[in-house]
Amino acid sequence: MSDCPRLERRYRRLLGVYPKAFRREHEQEILSVLLAGSAEGQRHPRWAESVNLLRNAVFMHVRHTKLPSSWESRHARVMVPVRIAIGIWLLVLTAIMYAYGRGGWWGALLLPSAALHFFLAYRLTHIARS
Repeated sequence: MSDCPRLERRYRRLLGVYPKAFRREHEQEILSVLLAGSAEGQRHPRWAESVNLLRNAVFMHVRHTKLPSSWESRHARVMVPVRIAIGIWLLVLTAIMYAYGRGGWWGALLLPSAALHFFLAYRLTHIARS
């Protein structure tokens, strides 16, 4: 276990990305676990710990979004089919490019873009329902 104040300060900085309500309730517990699992003399958070903390903070923010207004709900109902259509078009375009042997790195760019549009459509369905 490390007693380095620098490490604690760096962990607190990473935890500062979490929503305030979550931090108020769980910050000390998470910090205790992170410090207990650190190596002797460790001064920086491990790369994997940092990525995991930041990734979970992003998910916490996405999960705790405010309730939509009526305009946001109408907008979401319109945008879900648009996002799905764009995602399908990107998949078709990628298939055509690979069929003609021109896929290359473009396919590597189009497939994640299509996945992003499908994910955004999925997220918008939750807004449209409320």
